[in-house]
Amino acid sequence: MRKIRSSGALLALFLLFICAFFGYPLAMLIYGTFRSGQPGTEGSFGLAGIVDAYGDPATWETLWASVIYAVAVQSIGIIGGFIFAWISMRTKTPAGKAITPVMVTIFAIPTLFFAISWGMMTSPTGLLTQFFGVSADGSPRLDAYSWAGLIIVSGLKAISVMYLLLLGPVRALNRSLEEAALLSGANRVRLFLDVNIPILLPTLSGLAILGFVNSLGQLDVALILGVPAAIYVFPTQIYDFLATTPIRYDSASALALLLIAVIYILVAIRSKAIGNRNFITVTGKAFRIEKEEIGRWKWVGFSLFIGYVGVALVLPLLQLIIGSFQPVLGVAGFTFKHYIGLFESSKVVRALENTLIMGVVGGLLATILAVLITYVALRSKSRWAQVPELIVWAVVAVPGIVLALAITWAYLSIPGLKSLYGSIWIVLIALVIVVTPIAQRATSGPVGQLGVELEESARICGASAPRMLLTIVVPLIGPTFLASWFITGVMAAGSLDIPILLSSAKTETVSLLVYNYYTQLGNGSTAAALLLLLLALLAVGGGLLMAIGALFKKANESRTTRRGRLVDTATPTDTFDPALSKALEADNDPTTLRRVPTSVSK
Repeated sequence: MRKIRSSGALLALFLLFICAFFGYPLAMLIYGTFRSGQPGTEGSFGLAGIVDAYGDPATWETLWASVIYAVAVQSIGIIGGFIFAWISMRTKTPAGKAITPVMVTIFAIPTLFFAISWGMMTSPTGLLTQFFGVSADGSPRLDAYSWAGLIIVSGLKAISVMYLLLLGPVRALNRSLEEAALLSGANRVRLFLDVNIPILLPTLSGLAILGFVNSLGQLDVALILGVPAAIYVFPTQIYDFLATTPIRYDSASALALLLIAVIYILVAIRSKAIGNRNFITVTGKAFRIEKEEIGRWKWVGFSLFIGYVGVALVLPLLQLIIGSFQPVLGVAGFTFKHYIGLFESSKVVRALENTLIMGVVGGLLATILAVLITYVALRSKSRWAQVPELIVWAVVAVPGIVLALAITWAYLSIPGLKSLYGSIWIVLIALVIVVTPIAQRATSGPVGQLGVELEESARICGASAPRMLLTIVVPLIGPTFLASWFITGVMAAGSLDIPILLSSAKTETVSLLVYNYYTQLGNGSTAAALLLLLLALLAVGGGLLMAIGALFKKANESRTTRRGRLVDTATPTDTFDPALSKALEADNDPTTLRRVPTSVSK
């Protein structure tokens, strides 16, 4: 009874923490919509912010433009991601095995990279302008500072995201269903439309909403490429309310609530449309998964992949390298002064330190929180155990710029927390909130696959709950934990929408400093050098985590070898507890298991 009460108290404390950490800022965002004045100052309640935001015809024009932008970007992302996932998983296309590593690389690169590099490439002296030339009025034929440029640049990043999310569903398609359709007389087009697309409908619709949410709330590309061309979407309009005088926090909060409402309406429509339809394709009956030979079409797939790598990775990287060594961006010459200046600047060194903290600590805390949330949801028998997971997933529908605004209301409104504003800790808190749902998604599968008998065996042997987590759960999900840590760390380190609102002069991150160099100070060469330095640090971090993952794999192989030796050398008189035998068979570390008396096992 005492153990049950203790577990209930721990669950209550954990639920209280989740509500305060994730739910409280969103509640304060609603509060800020109806309150005039700045957060933490005196003000009155009313509808002035709503009237100001929704009474302006430009708001509805911006909403319509944002919807078109998000739909276009997501269409590019899903179509491109699906094509490359099909090429990689279903066909024998040359270089097919290289698609996944390249997509992971593009995904890991901050969005800021694409915005700035494409802005440079289509400048008067950029690589693409030199190749395609200029029009009669002297403007570049390819211009990233346009609606087309905004959509294409955002779409390049979206393709890598959708590819990684579509790999599993495409691979799991049941070939027997396709063979049955072909035998019934259906052609390839009919098969694709009537069999494959309906089976993938839950995945495609979910990803469409997820991508729409991401595109609708994306600030980086819209701020760097859209604002100079007088193109505004919802995130840039919210930022404009907060960056221009007078600052209108209530109007910005009202726009943010509209953005969240649109997203939740889409989720409800998807749930209603799909209903209780059956989409099962993986059953107990085996089916073929080998890749198909597609003849000359494989060279079309190969050409598409090479073209994508060129425009999404090679050309932007080449432009940044060239620009970083130019004395002034666009002026011919070669110099190392920009790189030398970076390491001599105390501001840059401080920004690198801040970014390292955001990436390493932010990713680690988010992944730990995600594992705990999933573990509680799976293991606790309380009806409240699912609540933390639901609260965390509510954050998915909140763009970074909106969450930064919510954090502002939440922490400036309480005297004790007001001192955190402008510090590195409030930026870290906001980034952890943003990336935790991603970490929870990445770790939920492996944690759910762990058999409860492994933990019960450890507890029978006398291990405490923390020791059981460290010696059983963490080693078994080690590779996934590291992968989640890297992904969320990269997202936190490369974020711009949160630091741009919450950072002070002493807490700038590299992304914010790159943005200031490129847009505010007009020093594109230094911005290029600093952005390349950030990419190098991310590459080093990825290599380090891969090395640690290799050590995990080697340790698992070593445990397997020791288990085999233990089984071979066991005598008929050796008697183990049955639960311990199950743990042993499940590849647990036998060194953590102790023998028990024969009477106990009987």
